[in-house]
Amino acid sequence: MNPIGTHRLRVMSLLLVWVMCLGAVADSGAAGVPTGGGGTHPPGAAFLGPFHMVVLHFPIGLFSFAALLEIVAWFRPFDGLRRTLSVTLGLGVITAILASVLGLYRSVGGDYSTEILRLHRNTGIALTVVSALTFLLHSVVRGQGDRWLWGYRGALGATMTLLLVASHHGGSLTHGQGFLTQNAPGFVRGWISQWEGKPSHSNPASGGGASGAAVARVFESKCLACHGPEKQKGKFRIDQRDSLLKGGASGVPAVVPGDPAKSGLFRMILLPSMHDDVMPPAGKEPLADAEILAVFRWIQAGAP
Repeated sequence: MNPIGTHRLRVMSLLLVWVMCLGAVADSGAAGVPTGGGGTHPPGAAFLGPFHMVVLHFPIGLFSFAALLEIVAWFRPFDGLRRTLSVTLGLGVITAILASVLGLYRSVGGDYSTEILRLHRNTGIALTVVSALTFLLHSVVRGQGDRWLWGYRGALGATMTLLLVASHHGGSLTHGQGFLTQNAPGFVRGWISQWEGKPSHSNPASGGGASGAAVARVFESKCLACHGPEKQKGKFRIDQRDSLLKGGASGVPAVVPGDPAKSGLFRMILLPSMHDDVMPPAGKEPLADAEILAVFRWIQAGAP
């Protein structure tokens, strides 16, 4: 068998394994571990899911490196460049397949926004398919010269576009859509909201005078990414007053107006930094003393 046919066979085999893995993950929920919401987790989801965050960096780096190599090939080609590109693209396809399978495990029970999760999943799957096509087209270019060169370069450009879109949606799932702009000047946040065609995030503390404004800034910078419209860890949203008063999955009221001691939110921000229930969780920037005092005074004043 010629080298091009060998490459095609390898890619088709990888894609077949990938489809089988996706189907296995989708079907395993029926035999999985029960969840609090009455559904099931695929076996091993809690263990395998977090590895998605590790593996996803490999296709990002490999495809970005391949794009840089192709720019070099455009202007200053040299011996061995196409072989290096072939290896880089092949590894990118393999790691993209692995990342997409682990991503399905990661998506289970993550309290993510359904819409953004769907966009991230679909663009991730499209990225895997298009990157495999890019690898196949590159193998043809290696074997038959420039006849398929622009088709391959177009596929590589589509791969990079899908990579950027999938990465953007993944970042929005993990950190919230306002992660990069939450500390930007107000006019910048307003412009972005208008450009995206949606209003800025609501904040139930923003109407409480000076103390409420201070707490609103705390919620915006420290809480909204994990407890806002895009992600609701613990089934708790801090941008809706009903949820703020009721609390999340624990059933403990997050805010009891006039009584900070009975407010679950205030108790959790006072926990030691390594406590399992501390908010914000370990690894994220804790509230400053002035911010804790602002939350205390706001709740004590009745959380207006």
